[in-house]
Amino acid sequence: MKTDASGGQNLRKAGTGGPRIGFAAAKRGVGSRIGSGVLGILALLFALILVGSGYEEGPRKVSGGTQGTITVERCGMDIIGDDVECSGTFRSDDGKLRSEVEDFEPGEDSTKGEKYQAVVDDTGYFRRGTIASFYVEAVRFWCVAAAMFGVAVFPLSAAFRRENRVMRRGTFITGLSLLFGGLLGCGVCVLVNSVFM
Repeated sequence: MKTDASGGQNLRKAGTGGPRIGFAAAKRGVGSRIGSGVLGILALLFALILVGSGYEEGPRKVSGGTQGTITVERCGMDIIGDDVECSGTFRSDDGKLRSEVEDFEPGEDSTKGEKYQAVVDDTGYFRRGTIASFYVEAVRFWCVAAAMFGVAVFPLSAAFRRENRVMRRGTFITGLSLLFGGLLGCGVCVLVNSVFM
């Protein structure tokens, strides 16, 4: 009788131990969901920052910019000694603007008389490249943002879908399309911008 009773007690103990294990597993599940949600939100925020950066690199600069050519007169190393700084003359393509340029950084050693496509914006700062190159630069930022939106789909889906349910096919295809479409677009922009710059 005692043996049976002790066996019953052991069974009850085992029974009470079971739910504790299940509760611990549930707690781990909630933690992983929270982690996935945070990761997805961070990816979304980074994508939104890239959208704003693309606007700064493209339309905003172009709206106040004038395209033209800088003719180099002399070059030398900057004070730190790690970049080449040149001075010369900027002439706009429409012939309406002529300006002396100081501390222009072409990114390479240049000789007198060498010409560079450049844009002067409303702050008076000269940037190497054409107006078209700034639009392409903006699109490149937006393509990387699209890829980040695609990345965000997966952890957010894991955070909000029900336990033991697979990701919906449409969600999976949308995430992959944004991810690989954005990366492909970014690569095309790099290729196109290498022609403009």
